[in-house]
Amino acid sequence: MKRILLISFMLLSALISESWAQDRTISGRVTSDEDGSGLPGVNVILKGTTTGTTTDIDGNYKLSVPQDGGTLTFSFIGLAPQEVAIGARSTIDIEMASDVKQLTEVVVTAIGIEREKKALGYAVSDVSGDALKQRAEPDPIRALTGKVPGVNIIGAG
Repeated sequence: MKRILLISFMLLSALISESWAQDRTISGRVTSDEDGSGLPGVNVILKGTTTGTTTDIDGNYKLSVPQDGGTLTFSFIGLAPQEVAIGARSTIDIEMASDVKQLTEVVVTAIGIEREKKALGYAVSDVSGDALKQRAEPDPIRALTGKVPGVNIIGAG
C-alpha cells in the first residue's frame, strides 16, 4: 500500500511541476539587411526581465520565454535596436539595419574611460584633422608630433 501511495504521489508531483512550467522556446536568426549574413553577438532580451541570450556565430539564437509571450529586444553596437512582439510565434527572424551616427567629439582618458571635457580634472587638447593634413608626413602618428603639449611621440622603429 505504501509503495502504491508513494508512486502515485511521485506521478502527481511530476504532472503538477510540468503544468507550472509554462515556458516555451523561441528561436530564430538575426541577419544584416545589407548582405543577409548572420550577425554574431547580438543581444536578445525579453523586455522587462533579465532573461536573454546572444546570437551564435551564424546569427542563430534560442530563448525560453513565458507562455503568454512578451516582447523581444534586439540590440547591437552600430545597429538600430528593434523590438518585436512574440505573440504565438515560435520562430522570429529579423534583419537589422546599421545606425550610423556622426560623433562630434570623443574624449579618451588615460585609462580608457570616456568623459565630457568639463568633467575632467586635467588639461585637454584638441587636434583637428586639418592640423594633421598640413604636415607632409605619411605616418599619422608622426604628424601628431609637436601638436599636443606634454606628449612625447617616439617611433617604434
